[in-house]
Amino acid sequence: MYDRLCTDLDAAHPAQAVLGLYADRLDRFPLESYQTSLDRYLLVTDKQAALEEAKRLGMGFILFDTHFSEQSLLAHASWLDSPIPASCSLFLFDMGNVVVKNIMMLGKIAKRYDLDREEFFSDYLHYEFPLMEGFLSSAEYWQHIREVFGVSVEGDPFYDAFEPVFNDEMVTLIKALRKAGKRVVCASNTIDPHWRILDDMGALSLFDKVYASHLMHATKPSKYFFRQILQSEGCRFEDAYFVDDHEPNIHKARSFGLGSLLYADKGGRGASERLSSMFASFL
Repeated sequence: MYDRLCTDLDAAHPAQAVLGLYADRLDRFPLESYQTSLDRYLLVTDKQAALEEAKRLGMGFILFDTHFSEQSLLAHASWLDSPIPASCSLFLFDMGNVVVKNIMMLGKIAKRYDLDREEFFSDYLHYEFPLMEGFLSSAEYWQHIREVFGVSVEGDPFYDAFEPVFNDEMVTLIKALRKAGKRVVCASNTIDPHWRILDDMGALSLFDKVYASHLMHATKPSKYFFRQILQSEGCRFEDAYFVDDHEPNIHKARSFGLGSLLYADKGGRGASERLSSMFASFL
């Protein structure tokens, strides 16, 4: 997704009716100076040569056609959030960094066992998705760490180092939605030791139902993950709404037709501002 727009279209071009809505983040192309890195720019053009230049520079691009609208930008713009559809019957919320905060643990684990931080993080990334999809247990992973790093690991560091706390504004929203008669479910990429802690602290009971990747054997942002949940709930993509803090998850969800809000400080908009603006009618 992208933080700024640029265009080589003249002021009388039909696309300017949409682009002009975002004049505060619109630059002329070719760019003479950069307000952000080139890979966070989205070019809107009707010229193939300009499109090729954008590709060369690592920029995003949209080739203008007669269907160009605000909806055309929605899948690409980090500062835009999908409107809640009038037909919405289901809200999906991510857990980590949304409903709960203070979820970072790898740095604490590396420090406790005197592991090279960069090497440990790199190793973990190879096993993150098998852990989250429930195909690798935490016990198996820590046995791997004992063998590779030659350290004596006690208990389950994933459990011991995980110390989440509630995000009050999100808890308030979920309770308000349910009070208004809306169905609210959790859609989380997670691992078993974290899920047990979240259950013990009462985070899972906030929802009508919870869906965890390690039990579903699927992770965001795959379409299979979302489809399993929506099929279980008897809901269409276009009748649901998704809140997550991870930009790639939002980008993919929108490509599937799932309206979504990026709960993050991105594109010049704060997470709390985005949330209160979109859900004002419930708060």
